[in-house]
Amino acid sequence: MSKLDSEGEILKLAAGLKVDWQQNAVQNIIALCHEKISKWLKGNPVKSIAELEALVCKKVKLVFEEIRNDEDLARVIRKYLALGEPIFATLKNDLDEKTFAALIERRKIDGSSPDRYVAVIDCRGSKGARRFFTRWHEIAHLLTLQGQLELPLHRSTSDRSPTERLMDVIAGQIGFYDPLFQPILSEETAKAGGLTFAAVERIRESFCPEASFRATLNACVSRFDSPMLLTEFGLGLKKEEEKLIHSSQISLFSVAAPEPKLRVLSVICNAAAKQTHLSIHRNMQVPAGSLLHRFYFGNDHPANDEFQGVENLNIWRHSDGSCLGHVNICIQGRRIEQTVVALISPA
Repeated sequence: MSKLDSEGEILKLAAGLKVDWQQNAVQNIIALCHEKISKWLKGNPVKSIAELEALVCKKVKLVFEEIRNDEDLARVIRKYLALGEPIFATLKNDLDEKTFAALIERRKIDGSSPDRYVAVIDCRGSKGARRFFTRWHEIAHLLTLQGQLELPLHRSTSDRSPTERLMDVIAGQIGFYDPLFQPILSEETAKAGGLTFAAVERIRESFCPEASFRATLNACVSRFDSPMLLTEFGLGLKKEEEKLIHSSQISLFSVAAPEPKLRVLSVICNAAAKQTHLSIHRNMQVPAGSLLHRFYFGNDHPANDEFQGVENLNIWRHSDGSCLGHVNICIQGRRIEQTVVALISPA
């Protein structure tokens, strides 16, 4: 059971969708989405994820408008204002720095219109890398919609409410639809003798070049049949240090700000890894003796963007001094902007 299964928003959604909300609510909602798509696919075979997206959008009466610059935004606003949809005028303010998309239900249409819903996808700047995933995120909202949209506008933002996190989970499942994705994953990992960054690049190119490397990497790790962790490392603070910095309490004495250290920023553990002793915990400090520490700070292979090596988890320590156990691990690391992403598997 995931943490999302206990969130009130998710339990309410599951109950509204008439699936079991008392046990495994998240998986039951995902299963409902798969059931809908399976029904739509009968008599409508698809050969690519683009064809699947087109079919699903047709069924839920969704069209996309993509914004790549301010001129695009102005054009979309003018288009729908001319069609008698004043809610689109709010997009200029709604698509702020934290907002990836706005999903709008049109009012000036009849029941047979194929564009009852319009998802405006913000592809400006760094948001463009998330384009593929954002489209499926908005589809997920419609696959789980009850009744009408509120306002009638819904914004998908970087503020991760339980519902938004669930839509990401559904997007990761449906956007990398197993019957289409799994054969490519199996073929490429067999060629590479395992899951590597190079294999992920080939999988992305074959499955959907428009998907980001990171979204494809997440999908590969979660579906890989051998134990693997997908971890991200960067400079960060302990929870207690973050609370101290963000505390509104006025201190009578000046206190030096805590210094960020190299930590585990995120961990994805696939199903096979959960059956083993392979484990690294979020927010742990990376030991100075780790290959990851040396690679991040440029002490090893400073000119390279990737590395591979073997170390033992016994050098990784909790704050109480206990170690993660005596497990040899293989690490594949890649620099991505200000962080290092690593694939970790038993050696």
